[in-house]
Amino acid sequence: MPPEQVQLLLRKQRLQLRIAQQRAACIGLIEEVEGLLSTGQRLRGLGARLAELLRGHSSALGAALGALFLLWRPRGALRWLRRGWMLWLGLRRGRGRLQTWARLLGRLAGI
Repeated sequence: MPPEQVQLLLRKQRLQLRIAQQRAACIGLIEEVEGLLSTGQRLRGLGARLAELLRGHSSALGAALGALFLLWRPRGALRWLRRGWMLWLGLRRGRGRLQTWARLLGRLAGI
């Protein structure tokens, strides 16, 4: 066999070995990415289940947070309760006035 052909065969063999190493490295990277993606999908599913749980039990969550706030800062909680009560009263009283103004504006606009 001529020496040029031997050199070509050796070069071909080295290239094939390098290609096999690169292929193994690529497969390793793909497996790492797949692992990260599956972890991301699990976290996303967990978040979706948590959101569904919170939506289903929102009143209980609100009551628990309110009780926690009341225990943690009783003065602040009572202050916020008083503000909320005043806001609710104001909205109740203002609703009638708002409806009166809306009717008046509707008559003026010819609606």
